[in-house]
Amino acid sequence: MEFDRLEQAWRSEANTPGAELRTLLKEQLMETLKTRRRTELLLAGIPTAALTLFTVVALAAVLRSQTGAGWPGIAMLGVCWVVAGGVTLRCFRRRRDTGAPLRDTVAALLAANRAARKNFQLFWIMLPVFMFPLAMAIQKLIEDGRMNTAAGWQAGLVCGVALAASLGWNTLRYFLVMKPEQRRLERLLAEYGE
Repeated sequence: MEFDRLEQAWRSEANTPGAELRTLLKEQLMETLKTRRRTELLLAGIPTAALTLFTVVALAAVLRSQTGAGWPGIAMLGVCWVVAGGVTLRCFRRRRDTGAPLRDTVAALLAANRAARKNFQLFWIMLPVFMFPLAMAIQKLIEDGRMNTAAGWQAGLVCGVALAASLGWNTLRYFLVMKPEQRRLERLLAEYGE
């Protein structure tokens, strides 16, 4: 792809709208960006609200218990809060505007790809950390008599299979979708920089 010819066509007189149309397009773009931001906040708020509710319920159960039962669940929720915090912090990164719209667009796509890959890496890092409180929670349920040993093995197997399936899916997506897209975007950005 020859970026010089593409940029020349992009900036040509035939492709340049008038002042009134530019104002209208800017307003539409701003409205679209506001809508997208509201949607992103809502989609981030739903899991945060659910996680908050689960945390309050789990803390109430631990505080009501004289034996301290339920602390492994709190540890599991703590891992979830760490992951949610890491993902949220990545959303607030600022992007540089170089004045070259095509280059900035490719750079923004590459930054979004990088953020998605970092989220996958965060998932991979936190998975083993999550397994320890999960095992402790199942063990505590067996010790308290709320679950027999066979049910504990079944719960461990179901959770293990679910986590392995999630890990497999994320790994396939990382290597088959995200990494090739990263290489393609980096190549485009390098071509544009020449």
